[in-house]
Amino acid sequence: MHATQAVAGRDSRAWQSALDRALSAHDSEDALARYPHVAFAFPSTSPNLYSQDYPLLDYRELKAWATSRGWRVQPAPERAPSGDKYSPPVRFTRLHQAASEH
Repeated sequence: MHATQAVAGRDSRAWQSALDRALSAHDSEDALARYPHVAFAFPSTSPNLYSQDYPLLDYRELKAWATSRGWRVQPAPERAPSGDKYSPPVRFTRLHQAASEH
């Protein structure tokens, strides 16, 4: 089990790097990411009761990671495909710093 968690950790870092590159290349204020892609980057330790194809998303870890990179995150259920209410896309919105900050 420990070896499996180590492999999953390496895989999640690869998914995080890919997400970071995609967001860095994104020019607009908002970006959407598919739930499974973000869940692979930030997997929860809790089982995903709704799908065995991808892990449950750890929003707390995702939020800390995104905030440190200047993004706010929230689910985008209005953009979820029909019948996919438990794994909606994730919206990333750029955070703007006050003009007095450097």
